[in-house]
Amino acid sequence: MVACFSKQAQATELTSFARVKLVDAQGQPIKASALGSAEAYLFNYPYASTPSFLINLGKPAPDGNKLVASDGNEYAWRGGVGANKSVVAYTAICAHQLAYPTRDASLITYNPNTSEIAGRGGVITCCAHNSVYDPAQGARVLSGPAAGPLSAVALEYDVATDELYATGVYGGTLFDDFFKAYKTQLNAELGAGKARELVTAMAKVVPFAEYSKVRVQC
Repeated sequence: MVACFSKQAQATELTSFARVKLVDAQGQPIKASALGSAEAYLFNYPYASTPSFLINLGKPAPDGNKLVASDGNEYAWRGGVGANKSVVAYTAICAHQLAYPTRDASLITYNPNTSEIAGRGGVITCCAHNSVYDPAQGARVLSGPAAGPLSAVALEYDVATDELYATGVYGGTLFDDFFKAYKTQLNAELGAGKARELVTAMAKVVPFAEYSKVRVQC
Protein backbone atom coordinates (compact mmCIF):
# COMPACT_ATOMS: atom_id res chain seq x y z
CA MET A 1 0.00 0.00 0.00
CA VAL A 2 3.04 2.25 -0.02
CA ALA A 3 5.11 3.28 -3.00
CA CYS A 4 7.81 5.74 -3.93
CA PHE A 5 7.00 8.50 -6.41
CA SER A 6 8.73 11.26 -8.28
CA LYS A 7 7.20 14.52 -7.11
CA GLN A 8 3.83 16.10 -6.54
CA ALA A 9 2.24 17.25 -9.76
CA GLN A 10 1.88 20.94 -10.51
CA ALA A 11 -1.91 21.21 -10.40
CA THR A 12 -2.32 23.26 -7.22
CA GLU A 13 -5.19 25.21 -8.75
CA LEU A 14 -8.55 23.61 -9.29
CA THR A 15 -8.69 20.92 -11.94
CA SER A 16 -12.33 20.51 -12.91
CA PHE A 17 -13.76 17.05 -13.40
CA ALA A 18 -17.35 15.92 -13.92
CA ARG A 19 -19.91 17.37 -11.51
CA VAL A 20 -20.78 14.21 -9.65
CA LYS A 21 -23.64 13.74 -7.21
CA LEU A 22 -22.71 11.90 -4.01
CA VAL A 23 -25.14 9.06 -3.34
CA ASP A 24 -25.56 6.21 -0.87
CA ALA A 25 -25.43 2.48 -1.58
CA GLN A 26 -29.01 2.56 -2.87
CA GLY A 27 -28.28 5.40 -5.23
CA GLN A 28 -30.12 7.97 -3.15
CA PRO A 29 -28.53 11.41 -2.70
CA ILE A 30 -26.37 11.86 0.36
CA LYS A 31 -27.74 14.55 2.66
CA ALA A 32 -25.03 16.67 4.21
CA SER A 33 -26.97 17.06 7.45
CA ALA A 34 -27.22 13.27 7.80
CA LEU A 35 -23.47 12.65 7.80
CA GLY A 36 -22.20 11.54 11.18
CA SER A 37 -19.05 13.05 12.66
CA ALA A 38 -17.83 9.90 14.44
CA GLU A 39 -16.43 8.33 11.30
CA ALA A 40 -15.25 9.13 7.81
CA TYR A 41 -16.88 8.08 4.57
CA LEU A 42 -15.24 7.06 1.34
CA PHE A 43 -16.03 7.55 -2.33
CA ASN A 44 -14.03 7.18 -5.52
CA TYR A 45 -13.36 10.42 -7.36
CA PRO A 46 -12.35 11.67 -9.89
CA TYR A 47 -11.21 8.26 -11.17
CA ALA A 48 -12.72 4.85 -10.57
CA SER A 49 -9.66 3.82 -8.57
CA THR A 50 -8.87 6.95 -6.56
CA PRO A 51 -10.45 6.97 -3.07
CA SER A 52 -11.49 10.17 -1.32
CA PHE A 53 -12.46 10.87 2.26
CA LEU A 54 -15.76 12.61 3.00
CA ILE A 55 -15.75 13.94 6.58
CA ASN A 56 -18.20 15.83 8.72
CA LEU A 57 -15.92 17.57 11.20
CA GLY A 58 -18.82 18.46 13.48
CA LYS A 59 -17.77 22.11 13.51
CA PRO A 60 -17.26 24.82 10.91
CA ALA A 61 -14.10 24.68 8.85
CA PRO A 62 -13.62 28.23 7.55
CA ASP A 63 -11.89 28.98 4.28
CA GLY A 64 -8.96 31.31 3.86
CA ASN A 65 -6.12 28.97 4.75
CA LYS A 66 -3.13 29.55 2.51
CA LEU A 67 -1.35 26.29 1.87
CA VAL A 68 1.81 25.32 0.05
CA ALA A 69 1.93 22.14 -1.99
CA SER A 70 5.09 20.05 -2.10
CA ASP A 71 6.05 21.69 -5.40
CA GLY A 72 6.22 25.06 -3.60
CA ASN A 73 3.12 26.55 -5.17
CA GLU A 74 0.69 28.35 -2.88
CA TYR A 75 -3.06 27.91 -3.05
CA ALA A 76 -6.13 28.80 -1.03
CA TRP A 77 -8.26 26.14 0.60
CA ARG A 78 -12.00 26.69 0.07
CA GLY A 79 -13.23 25.55 3.49
CA GLY A 80 -16.07 23.25 4.49
CA VAL A 81 -19.54 23.09 2.95
CA GLY A 82 -23.01 22.26 4.22
CA ALA A 83 -25.32 24.21 6.46
CA ASN A 84 -22.66 24.23 9.18
CA LYS A 85 -19.64 24.52 6.83
CA SER A 86 -18.34 21.33 8.41
CA VAL A 87 -18.19 18.88 5.50
CA VAL A 88 -14.83 18.43 3.76
CA ALA A 89 -13.33 16.00 1.26
CA TYR A 90 -9.77 14.99 0.40
CA THR A 91 -8.10 12.43 -1.77
CA ALA A 92 -7.26 9.48 0.49
CA ILE A 93 -3.80 9.01 -0.99
CA CYS A 94 -0.94 9.98 1.32
CA ALA A 95 1.17 12.79 -0.08
CA HIS A 96 4.31 11.11 1.23
CA GLN A 97 4.47 7.68 -0.40
CA LEU A 98 0.97 7.14 -1.75
CA ALA A 99 -0.49 4.82 0.91
CA TYR A 100 -4.19 4.40 0.19
CA PRO A 101 -7.18 2.40 1.46
CA THR A 102 -7.74 -1.04 -0.01
CA ARG A 103 -10.58 -3.44 0.71
CA ASP A 104 -8.34 -5.43 3.05
CA ALA A 105 -6.65 -2.67 5.04
CA SER A 106 -5.77 1.01 5.21
CA LEU A 107 -2.78 2.73 6.77
CA ILE A 108 -4.31 6.14 6.12
CA THR A 109 -7.40 6.94 8.13
CA TYR A 110 -9.44 9.63 9.85
CA ASN A 111 -9.17 9.75 13.64
CA PRO A 112 -12.18 11.46 15.26
CA ASN A 113 -10.76 10.52 18.64
CA THR A 114 -7.25 11.08 19.99
CA SER A 115 -4.47 9.86 17.75
CA GLU A 116 -1.36 8.52 19.49
CA ILE A 117 1.09 10.25 17.18
CA ALA A 118 -0.91 13.50 16.92
CA GLY A 119 -1.91 13.81 20.58
CA ARG A 120 -5.34 15.02 19.53
CA GLY A 121 -8.39 13.97 17.57
CA GLY A 122 -9.88 15.24 14.37
CA VAL A 123 -6.84 14.37 12.27
CA ILE A 124 -6.00 12.20 9.29
CA THR A 125 -3.02 9.96 9.95
CA CYS A 126 -0.93 7.77 7.68
CA CYS A 127 0.66 5.08 9.81
CA ALA A 128 3.04 4.02 7.06
CA HIS A 129 5.45 6.76 8.14
CA ASN A 130 3.43 8.77 10.69
CA SER A 131 2.30 11.72 8.62
CA VAL A 132 -0.49 13.75 10.26
CA TYR A 133 -2.90 16.04 8.39
CA ASP A 134 -5.47 18.53 9.69
CA PRO A 135 -8.72 18.20 7.72
CA ALA A 136 -10.11 21.37 9.33
CA GLN A 137 -7.34 23.41 7.71
CA GLY A 138 -7.15 22.06 4.20
CA ALA A 139 -5.35 18.87 5.28
CA ARG A 140 -2.16 20.78 5.95
CA VAL A 141 0.68 18.70 7.37
CA LEU A 142 0.88 18.83 11.18
CA SER A 143 3.81 16.43 11.50
CA GLY A 144 5.64 13.65 9.73
CA PRO A 145 7.49 13.35 6.43
CA ALA A 146 4.74 14.37 3.99
CA ALA A 147 5.94 17.37 2.00
CA GLY A 148 2.50 18.78 1.26
CA PRO A 149 -1.21 18.57 2.11
CA LEU A 150 -3.59 15.95 0.84
CA SER A 151 -5.27 16.99 -2.39
CA ALA A 152 -8.60 18.67 -1.71
CA VAL A 153 -11.81 17.63 -3.44
CA ALA A 154 -13.94 20.64 -4.35
CA LEU A 155 -17.47 20.16 -3.02
CA GLU A 156 -20.65 21.94 -4.07
CA TYR A 157 -23.54 22.14 -1.63
CA ASP A 158 -27.15 22.52 -2.76
CA VAL A 159 -28.83 24.57 -0.04
CA ALA A 160 -32.32 23.71 -1.27
CA THR A 161 -31.86 19.93 -1.25
CA ASP A 162 -29.00 19.46 1.26
CA GLU A 163 -27.22 17.40 -1.42
CA LEU A 164 -23.52 17.28 -2.22
CA TYR A 165 -21.57 17.25 -5.46
CA ALA A 166 -17.88 16.78 -6.21
CA THR A 167 -16.65 19.08 -8.96
CA GLY A 168 -12.85 18.94 -9.07
CA VAL A 169 -9.54 18.50 -7.26
CA TYR A 170 -6.92 21.04 -6.21
CA GLY A 171 -3.85 21.41 -4.05
CA GLY A 172 -1.42 19.25 -6.01
CA THR A 173 -2.54 15.94 -7.39
CA LEU A 174 -0.67 12.65 -7.39
CA PHE A 175 -2.82 10.61 -9.71
CA ASP A 176 -0.20 9.88 -12.38
CA ASP A 177 2.25 8.67 -9.74
CA PHE A 178 -0.52 6.63 -8.12
CA PHE A 179 -1.48 4.92 -11.38
CA LYS A 180 2.17 4.15 -12.13
CA ALA A 181 2.98 2.84 -8.65
CA TYR A 182 -0.05 0.56 -8.36
CA LYS A 183 -0.66 -0.43 -11.97
CA THR A 184 -0.49 -4.16 -11.27
CA GLN A 185 -2.77 -4.03 -8.22
CA LEU A 186 -5.30 -1.73 -9.87
CA ASN A 187 -5.46 -3.84 -13.02
CA ALA A 188 -6.01 -6.95 -10.91
CA GLU A 189 -8.76 -5.30 -8.90
CA LEU A 190 -10.61 -3.38 -11.60
CA GLY A 191 -9.47 -4.83 -14.90
CA ALA A 192 -6.87 -3.56 -17.36
CA GLY A 193 -7.23 0.15 -18.08
CA LYS A 194 -10.20 0.64 -15.75
CA ALA A 195 -8.30 2.53 -13.05
CA ARG A 196 -8.14 5.69 -15.17
CA GLU A 197 -11.82 5.72 -16.03
CA LEU A 198 -13.40 8.95 -14.88
CA VAL A 199 -16.34 8.91 -12.49
CA THR A 200 -19.39 10.56 -14.02
CA ALA A 201 -22.89 11.43 -12.84
CA MET A 202 -22.79 9.73 -9.42
CA ALA A 203 -20.26 8.50 -6.85
CA LYS A 204 -21.26 5.98 -4.22
CA VAL A 205 -20.40 7.01 -0.65
CA VAL A 206 -19.87 4.32 1.99
CA PRO A 207 -18.79 4.43 5.63
CA PHE A 208 -15.03 3.91 5.81
CA ALA A 209 -15.55 0.91 8.09
CA GLU A 210 -17.45 -0.80 5.29
CA TYR A 211 -14.79 -0.01 2.71
CA SER A 212 -11.65 -1.29 4.48
CA LYS A 213 -11.75 -4.32 6.79
CA VAL A 214 -8.81 -3.07 8.87
CA ARG A 215 -8.14 0.60 9.51
CA VAL A 216 -4.78 1.03 11.19
CA GLN A 217 -4.75 3.65 13.95
CA CYS A 218 -1.62 5.36 15.20
